[in-house]
Amino acid sequence: MSHFKVILPGLFALCLTLTGASSAPGVECTVSTYNSVEFKEPRIEFSPYEKIFARILCTGLEVGEQSMHANWIHKDRGLIRSDKHRFRMDVSGERLVFFWFKLTRKGPLSSVLTNKDFHEDNFGAWLVEIYLNDTLVGSSDFQILPEGR
Repeated sequence: MSHFKVILPGLFALCLTLTGASSAPGVECTVSTYNSVEFKEPRIEFSPYEKIFARILCTGLEVGEQSMHANWIHKDRGLIRSDKHRFRMDVSGERLVFFWFKLTRKGPLSSVLTNKDFHEDNFGAWLVEIYLNDTLVGSSDFQILPEGR
């Protein structure tokens, strides 16, 4: 199991929360990446056509306002996108949070001229870092493979 809001062409992102719990000692979070909302098998390799979901499960959270953000980092290009979600814990416990992004395709004219659907500099090694109240609580490495592989 193993980032400042920057939006570059080729990426969309969204944050979604599903369940209901401060960055303090005793908080443990696990981060895994998946290609669908069924979350059956964690994945580390993705096609550029797939959505990439980061599933974060944190335990040991305390009552109060919380802020979680995901930094999507390309290993060669650096921070590409950051998304934030705020939530309130009414009781101590665990929280399950999801972030996702998907590469956007090139425009139709560019795709026809280059015979490629995606910007090639988005392929390769990636890292999603997860922060709870500005403290790094987990990360996951993954790859976006070139088209046709």
